[in-house]
Amino acid sequence: MIKYGIIYITLFSMALFSAEYDVGDIVDLDDQDQRFTICNGEFFNNDLKLAHLNGDLNGGHYFVSWFDISATW
Repeated sequence: MIKYGIIYITLFSMALFSAEYDVGDIVDLDDQDQRFTICNGEFFNNDLKLAHLNGDLNGGHYFVSWFDISATW
């Protein structure tokens, strides 16, 4: 019984704490088209899409992007 409980907790925690992307992964085109509202800073538009930074989709202007995302919950 304890063996099954440990397996269940392990599988549950793996599903709970798994990430869709890892370091070095390429963002899918569907995720690049998601719009984010800019509430602070300067941007030529009030919405930001990651596709704006993709040279294959924005007319050949390539960018290197670094996103530091953190939460202080």
